[in-house]
Amino acid sequence: MKKIIFLLAIIISLSSCSNQVVEKEVSKKGGEWVSSGTKFLIGSDEQAEIVKSLLTSYAAMDAESIFLNTRDTVRFFPFNSEEPIMMTSKDQKEMFSSYDSIILEPVYFLPYELDGVRSIVEVTSTETKYKKDGTVEKDLFLEKFIFGKDGKIHTVRQWRAAW
Repeated sequence: MKKIIFLLAIIISLSSCSNQVVEKEVSKKGGEWVSSGTKFLIGSDEQAEIVKSLLTSYAAMDAESIFLNTRDTVRFFPFNSEEPIMMTSKDQKEMFSSYDSIILEPVYFLPYELDGVRSIVEVTSTETKYKKDGTVEKDLFLEKFIFGKDGKIHTVRQWRAAW
């Protein structure tokens, strides 16, 4: 009898130690686009992977692969221009022709959405470009890759950060 009471006490003790799971709803929206009041959401890892692939192709100076997940023409806002450049694969090849190699080291990929409006992947990276004339260009960039409803990148905005 003592054994039964002892085992029963142990079973009751162990069952009372189980963790209770309480579900709590967390807001998945945050921040604000000031002019419209639209909220932000975390975006998709799939789009971050598309941008990773694009940047890998860029560092490999493979213009054709860069444009696999973009529209045929991409609106590019470089850091040193007030007006966008409409880039095609041909334009990218022409740009690559003046370089021997490019080393690109991303710091982070942040996919987010402006709720119901657009999807963006933000990237900060260091970029070192070795020109054929022997000069070296080294930059730290913040870039935003903007996706359309078709799932393709249509705009890239670039800002240069001071060292």
